[in-house]
Amino acid sequence: MRCKLCFLLFSLTVPGFGGYLQLNGTALDTSRFNVTPFSVTLPGPLGMVQLSDGSFAVAAYYPGIVRLTDADHNGVADNIGTRLFAAPGAHTGLVQAGNYYIDGNFGDYQNGHFDGQVMTVLKPGANPSDQWTPVGALKLDFPAGWEHSQLGIATRPTPGHAGSYDLVFNIGSEFDRQASTDKVALTGGLISGTLDGDSLYAVTLDLSGQTPVASDLRKVASGIRNVIGMGFQPGTGDFYFGDNAIDGTGPLGDEPPQAEEINRITAADFNSRVVPNFGYPDCYTQYRTGAAIGSGCVNPFFAIQPIANGTPLGSESEGITQIAFAPSGFPSGFNNGIFIGFSGKGSTGAADEENAVGYYDFGTGNYLHFSENSEDGVYQPIGIMATANALFIADYGAGIVYEVTAAAVPEPSSFGTAFFSLLAALVIFRRRA
Repeated sequence: MRCKLCFLLFSLTVPGFGGYLQLNGTALDTSRFNVTPFSVTLPGPLGMVQLSDGSFAVAAYYPGIVRLTDADHNGVADNIGTRLFAAPGAHTGLVQAGNYYIDGNFGDYQNGHFDGQVMTVLKPGANPSDQWTPVGALKLDFPAGWEHSQLGIATRPTPGHAGSYDLVFNIGSEFDRQASTDKVALTGGLISGTLDGDSLYAVTLDLSGQTPVASDLRKVASGIRNVIGMGFQPGTGDFYFGDNAIDGTGPLGDEPPQAEEINRITAADFNSRVVPNFGYPDCYTQYRTGAAIGSGCVNPFFAIQPIANGTPLGSESEGITQIAFAPSGFPSGFNNGIFIGFSGKGSTGAADEENAVGYYDFGTGNYLHFSENSEDGVYQPIGIMATANALFIADYGAGIVYEVTAAAVPEPSSFGTAFFSLLAALVIFRRRA
């Protein structure tokens, strides 16, 4: 999230209803999808995981982590849910590691700073509705005034070590547009260390026993600014993450000098402990022009630029947040890529021209706005989570979680496509005649 929005995010007030999120009919066939408001009762939803029984755990600013069910599979939660873990603050990461869950929470915004940045290892109860028990924690002590202490996290099974999981987490930049000069202390009992800013770190958690055992703290990337969305791609094991751009000038940070980034570390590089430098603050892709600024850094996998829409500035998407790999059960064209959340300006309607939900297609390299900016009632579609057959979009500002599923309509056939193309050509010919 852009640092221009930090205060907005952590002084949450849920606005009155102004409409629901709509898919972008100019960029995709909306009849191929169903969109329902899955939950409208949780102020500040962000992190989300699917549980073993098919229900969902949603981490919200208040009241914490809540379990929601949908017994009739109509895309709407059955009730307001059952609290699994009470922890006020912004849960910018909620992930699974074997039979455990890890909550990334960087606390409340009070007295000019964030308090309580912690990654908590949680053990579920015997039943899905039982409360989760904290069994270990990794705490981050940031110096006062640190701008980017948001806790993006991701996990994967540790290769060759059954019962162990690698936890990756963000140590964002101390400043907006210069390299960090101070250090961050990692404490909390499981492991300790002194960490650099502008970096991603990983630690291995052995979860095979009664209590977690942490080891092998190491840096996995440098030259990053502020990473919340990250994950390991199913199948390839490649690690993808979104890095938040340097702010522009002015009170709202419009027109950043660099483009928001999707970056990648291949599974081979990740496993061999290569620590790539992604360039912050001096090496990046320039916003709008696409020019390479600086040298000697790893170029972004994809630099996110405005989409042309007939206006001078185009349709923007700024303040990259969470990401999710596309559901394999989605319609073709939307089942092999990354969905991307954006915080925008923290407002709604015409005042916010930056809060789209984006989609990048691995097969074609195309990028589009799955939902468009400036929708009335849509504030900050930050939280993005996918299952095999559904995409969930959590609007932090509106307090709404949406479920997107594939509609029960046939895929376009090659014969049908050719037929309608021929029909359209005949119509055009007759009109020209």
